[in-house]
Amino acid sequence: MQRFCPLRPAATGLSLLAVLLAFGAAPATAQVQQPQDTTNVTFDEAVRTALDQNTNIKRAQAQARQSNVQVRSEWMDFAPDLSINSDVSRRVGRNFSQVTGDFTTQSTDFFNLSGRSSVTLFNGFENISSLREARERAGADQTNLKRTQREVVFTVMDQFISLVESREIVRVRREQVEAQRKRLQQIQEFVEAGSRPESDLFTAEADLADAEQQLLQGRREREVSQTQLIQTLQLNPRAAYDFQVPGLEEDAPEPTQYELSALIDEAFQKRLDLRVAEAERRAARQGIRSARSSYYPTVSLGGNYGTDWSSSGVRGDVSDDFMNQLDLNRGGGLSLSISIPVFDRLQRSNQVEQARVQAQNAEYELEDQRQEIALQVRQSYLDYQNAVQQLEAANKRLRAAERARTAAQERYELGSADIVELQNALRDYVDAASQQVRARYELFFQQKRIDYNVGRLSPSAPLLGAPADQ
Repeated sequence: MQRFCPLRPAATGLSLLAVLLAFGAAPATAQVQQPQDTTNVTFDEAVRTALDQNTNIKRAQAQARQSNVQVRSEWMDFAPDLSINSDVSRRVGRNFSQVTGDFTTQSTDFFNLSGRSSVTLFNGFENISSLREARERAGADQTNLKRTQREVVFTVMDQFISLVESREIVRVRREQVEAQRKRLQQIQEFVEAGSRPESDLFTAEADLADAEQQLLQGRREREVSQTQLIQTLQLNPRAAYDFQVPGLEEDAPEPTQYELSALIDEAFQKRLDLRVAEAERRAARQGIRSARSSYYPTVSLGGNYGTDWSSSGVRGDVSDDFMNQLDLNRGGGLSLSISIPVFDRLQRSNQVEQARVQAQNAEYELEDQRQEIALQVRQSYLDYQNAVQQLEAANKRLRAAERARTAAQERYELGSADIVELQNALRDYVDAASQQVRARYELFFQQKRIDYNVGRLSPSAPLLGAPADQ
């Protein structure tokens, strides 16, 4: 609230002129601000947007592409290599001439063209082990991509539920504000009639102000939830959005009977992060075989073929015909090479030991992952059971608070209850209504969390049990 001090007579005219100018400029400012178009976003649209724009998914996609490139690279180790070499040179100085049988001082030009190819016949099965390891890691990265997509969908679903819950809280508090305004008018009539003291009117005004403050707080929580959803979807912060979840507000969660052991067994079968850990373990085992291949000899087959030309001629002929020399000088050969490792300063032993350590760590990570999954399922199971009990207690409290509010209102109108009793009953009802909304959505969220922790949640699944209307 602004505070004004008395104006001196000399400054009164100037101040009045400034006020008039300020009010005169206000319409022009209002004309500049145009109403912002609102974009409707359903849950399915939000999921598609997140799957297209979320950076975690993009990083997982890049890693999966890199793994596929590595698989192709390992496949190419089985194919022969091929290279074509050519060089042109000039030699200047004293050279022995086969034509004159003496040394001459001249410049000689040379041209060479050759091709080489080799293929590995045996390298201790290193190429086979490396290919299998690359395949396992590529499969793990593909599975990790699907797991990341499920994580993003679950995050979007969580934030959607939080947004709808905050909207429900705003609705409850808005209704409370309207009820407090009507009650204030009623108490004002009682005070004017002399049946109630004036202090009751002051208390009712304070209650209305408190209800309005609670409504503002609820609206702020709603905007925070919407901002978090905009951040997850990476939408334009300048635009206005209306996130719609048809039927969620009216969808009453029904308690479901779960069995903990069955949920854990199902999670062990469906959880993608467990499949990733298993693939990493298999890849680490192939890494041991690849490291052990260095103990075996390497057998490779090679071949070369080429020709050359010299400006000094060939076979005693001074002719330097280019095509003739290329035809006369062409030739090639085959080679079979065997490399047997004898001593490499214990490098092979170190590589094998490092591969074994990595394989052992992969085993530990798999065990830890299984334990973590089991604990996550157990915790979500217990949270769901607690959510069921919380909703039952919240429903009982709301019914009791509603009866207490009605009774207190009737007693106050009859004059047998004071404003304090009515005020406490009203506040208890508002709190009970808010807690009932939170408990209802908490139960709905815990049901979805069980689906997520067990591995049932799919990016193509709707938020509700049935597909929402588009």
